[in-house]
Amino acid sequence: MKPTLRQLRFIEEYAKCGVGAEAARRAGYANERQVSRIMKSKAVAPKLAEMRETALKNAQCSLESLLAELEEARQLAIKNKASATAINASLAKAKLLGLDKPVKSEDGEEFMPVLVEFV
Repeated sequence: MKPTLRQLRFIEEYAKCGVGAEAARRAGYANERQVSRIMKSKAVAPKLAEMRETALKNAQCSLESLLAELEEARQLAIKNKASATAINASLAKAKLLGLDKPVKSEDGEEFMPVLVEFV
């Protein structure tokens, strides 16, 4: 099913702001309570899913490339005996992966996450 012009505008605005009610208002829908119906419509839902998939692929690619660059910089720092630079690269990788923030368990207890890599 082909989206209407208003639905296309909604999709564009949703891509910009990520908030359904705001996207509906910007697209010219009078009632923001229509958001759920708009997002589930046969014309809009596939476009939103495609948009999410593309964004996820781009984000994953960016994360992977940043981690690779940081690892390359860390290895170079180790080779050049620049321990502070190597440590900074390791810390930057940990921050990217969210390992620098405590996580709450279901019972409310905080703990630091541990990343285990199986080779």
